[in-house]
Amino acid sequence: MVFYKDEMHAPSWLDGAFFEKVLKQSENDHDLSVSECTFSPGSNAGDHIMSVIVRATVKYQSQGKPCETSLIIKTIPDEACERRDILLKHAPLFDMETIVYQTVVPEMERVLRTIGADTEFGPRLLHSSKDPSLVMVFDDLVKRDYTIKPGQLNFHEAKIAYTKLARWHAASMFLADTVPAIKAPNKGMLVMTEFANAKWTACIALLARLSHSWPGCGVYSEHLEKFKKSFAKRILDIYTPKDSNPFNVFNHGDFHFKNMMFNTFDGNTNDMLLLDYQICTWGTPAIDIIYSLYTAFSVDTRDNHRDELIKFYHDELVSVLTKLEYLKQIPSLIDLHVELLKCGHLEPFWSFTLLPHMLVPMSELADLQKDIQDGVDLSDIEKLKKIKTALFQHPKYTHIIKRYLPIFVHKGLLD
Repeated sequence: MVFYKDEMHAPSWLDGAFFEKVLKQSENDHDLSVSECTFSPGSNAGDHIMSVIVRATVKYQSQGKPCETSLIIKTIPDEACERRDILLKHAPLFDMETIVYQTVVPEMERVLRTIGADTEFGPRLLHSSKDPSLVMVFDDLVKRDYTIKPGQLNFHEAKIAYTKLARWHAASMFLADTVPAIKAPNKGMLVMTEFANAKWTACIALLARLSHSWPGCGVYSEHLEKFKKSFAKRILDIYTPKDSNPFNVFNHGDFHFKNMMFNTFDGNTNDMLLLDYQICTWGTPAIDIIYSLYTAFSVDTRDNHRDELIKFYHDELVSVLTKLEYLKQIPSLIDLHVELLKCGHLEPFWSFTLLPHMLVPMSELADLQKDIQDGVDLSDIEKLKKIKTALFQHPKYTHIIKRYLPIFVHKGLLD
């Protein structure tokens, strides 16, 4: 496994006193005492990019008995860096994610229970604070035998994911006028644009350059150069909520497979829980659906089951809204497809920027293993460029993107 360097050592303030404060509250035991804390990276390199994720194993005494638990800590880089500066500058994102965990998700789960559609969306948030740093502490889902899949989802797993997504979207539509946080402005994508716009542009420029060396693909270089200049405005327009949309939902915003943890029993995958609510946003459902098609689902799932999955999602959405006795017009399948077509520029965008990161694990970058075996340093720009180039040149990605480029051109999505 390959980890980020800043997750291989816990911040100094993550100590016994910190965890005593967290556990005294979550366990409702004011006499609880922590005896030992050990740390390990909470995710693999490539699973996320902005926050720092650490896993803590904590031993403690409660009610006179020895106990042990595993916790996930989400915080910001301790050392000065671009990521830290952006997260501190946009601290309201932290507040919004806390509200989603503490208010929005519990309300969505509550209304679903009223119609017999009992649904759990994610881990339990135990603690949230801005002192001594922006930090959130969660129950570790690994304790409940939930794990992140090693690769993008097959058809069966995609249906589990879309069941959750449809229920999330439907519950948000039902609650939108009574839970203000659902429609509250969230600048998550704007923050991502500030941090990643130059990186996304560089990805498209790299693909344009590489296409020259691929037989028969040089013709697409000019299209890619044009798309590079126009994508930012189009993406921000799609992410701006509009009352003219056939329907709007509370998008998760980052619905890729590395933000999902699945429970498998006897070889059968039966449940999925969602992580990371930092860039949830009110707007067209095309945001989550198109994003998931390219970042959550396998090539086979996307290419051979796309329309079936979209109908599966829509059927579940309609079923939940009907049972909730939703009073507004329930969107038709045609309405949904029109939205996906209107937002079609998201398809090449995510294919050119995130797809290679989702297709190729860093452990498969054979030529770079010596460079990354001691951890990936996100401040090492030259090493990150090497990793990106290796991902974009990996056969898993080149095979797919060579097939997608003419499709995007013929659909007018690169114009």
